[in-house]
Order: sequence, then C-alpha cells, then structure tokens
Amino acid sequence: MKLIAKLILLLILGAVFFSCKKNPVGPDDSNAAPGRRDYTWVADTINNPFLLLYNIWGSSPSNVWTTGSLMSDGVYHYNGQNWSLDNRVYISDPDAVWGYNNSLWIGNDHGCIWKFTDSSYTEELSNFNVNGKFVDFVGMTGTSNNEIFAVGYNYTNPVIMKYDGNSWQLGQTLSDTAVFNQIKYCYGNNRYYIVSALINYTTKIYEYDRKYLKLIYTYPVSNAGPSIASIGGYPYIVAGNKIYMYLNGTMEFIFEVDDPNFGGVIWGRNRNDIFIRMQDGLAHYNGSNWQYLFKSIGSTALMPNCTIFEKDVFFPAKIRTTGYPIIYHGTLK
Repeated sequence: MKLIAKLILLLILGAVFFSCKKNPVGPDDSNAAPGRRDYTWVADTINNPFLLLYNIWGSSPSNVWTTGSLMSDGVYHYNGQNWSLDNRVYISDPDAVWGYNNSLWIGNDHGCIWKFTDSSYTEELSNFNVNGKFVDFVGMTGTSNNEIFAVGYNYTNPVIMKYDGNSWQLGQTLSDTAVFNQIKYCYGNNRYYIVSALINYTTKIYEYDRKYLKLIYTYPVSNAGPSIASIGGYPYIVAGNKIYMYLNGTMEFIFEVDDPNFGGVIWGRNRNDIFIRMQDGLAHYNGSNWQYLFKSIGSTALMPNCTIFEKDVFFPAKIRTTGYPIIYHGTLK
C-alpha cells in the first residue's frame, strides 16, 4: 500500500518545492534584470540505484540536504565539495525536509518528524496518526524555527501539521480522499499555498492563512493537475502549459511553454529568472523567451523540488535507465 501511494504521488508530480528567498523587486517585478544562463553544470551521482531523492533544502551552497525514499532510505548532505550519507540515525522513508539557520527538520511516512541541530537528532513527533493511520509527510516549509508547517496524507485524508517552536500539533485535515503534496510560503502576501491532488480526483490549490484554507483554483480530472512555486515572494501556478502569478484573487498570465516536453514544474528568483522542468532536461525563461539550459543525461527525470541561491542551484533527479539518483549542480560563471 505504501509503495502504491508513493508511486501515485510521483505520477502526479514527477512523471510528465524551492526555498523562498526575499527579492527586493516586489510583486510587479517585470523590470527585473533578465536571469543569466551562463551556468557551469556538474551532475553528482549517488551510488544507490534504489534511492529516490525527492525533497531538497539548503542554507547555503555548502550546506545542502536532500532526502531519499521509496525502496531505500537516506538523508544526504552536501558540504560544498561532496555528497555523503548521514547515517547517525536510521529514518525510514524520509520525505519532507526543511531548515532554518542551523536547524533541520525531516518528516517520514510513519508520522515521525526529527529535528537536527549541531551534531544530534531529536525525534520531536513519533508515529503520529489520524483515524488510526500513520501520516506520510511529503512537504515542509516555514518562516522561522517557531513556525513550520508540514503537509501529507494518511492514505485517506490530507493533513497539515504545525510547529510553534516547542511541539507539533494537528493544524487541519480534510475529508477529501486526496494528498497534500506541495506547500510553499510566499512572503509577499504572508500566506501559504498548498496543492491537494490524487489521480482520478480534481486537483485543488488552497491559500492558507495559518487558520483557514481558502480554495482558489481547481483543475479538471483529466489532467494530472497544476503545481505551485514561490517566485519573488508570490505564488505562481502552472496550469497546463501556461504559467500565472496569483495576486489579490486574480491570475496574471506570465508566459507559456508550448512544448510537449514541458514537465509541469517551475522554480525561480523573479518573473524574469524562472527555471522550467522539461521531460528531457532543464530550461529557463528570462522575461522574453525560454530555452534549454541542458539536456538530460540519457533518460533522466527531474524531481519537482530544488533549492536556489544567488549563484548556485541544485536539482535532484533520477536516471530512468539505471535507477541511480543524481543532483544537478549549476553555478553561474
């Protein structure tokens, strides 16, 4: 059952989250300088064909964490030179990961959340369940070490958990048979945005003010559904092959990726510096046009999450033919 649910989630987001960083341009950032494309790319391979690296977070280009699950478990750390397995504690199916300053939180598929500070792990939440079923934490984000939200599901209901700096509490759960599979914080309007989706169900996007969920967008059953990104502090919605910025209850059209290889996910710094997941590589939009940054090594699938810094970007991926996970690391020249 667990494996089936994981595969369904991957079909929704990966078959076809980005850490927010403040941008001084503001909501009308159409005058932002076009994003540069002169990256040098390195593909680091993790020697484990059963590992799926899904979520990623970092505080700097020399402190990046990624979690892997599905048929193998692992929490991997990048120190600016090499990736290594952090094996100080065994965490089954670590999916969600987010950090603040020198603290890191990791959630798994058995209702557990660990906090890592300095050189030790502390299990802050153990075997949390709703209606007798463990919650699988899929996404996590926040504003500080006193405000973190984790989203997931218990195979029946989508679930939101909240952390106040001392303990984790149930924030909200819905009666829909669905999965909360993305959560992004947007500092521009101080709101969270959450995607709820499952195959054969309408995909929904909610705006969350920490107390109430407001449905702002739905997508038809016939499509795997939209994804969301926090870009320049505001929510961007991918619907089909069109990208919109959501602001004050309206959807502003930004651009379109008219290509059958579009992978349905974007990330970025501002509206003129947006990365585009393609089924055969990674592309970039600079406010005027989009073009490929690189084509994948063989048949490779980019995961729906990345972490972006001023000059460095990290994208986890998986080589379909061999199963090996890789992390694409791009650095501006």
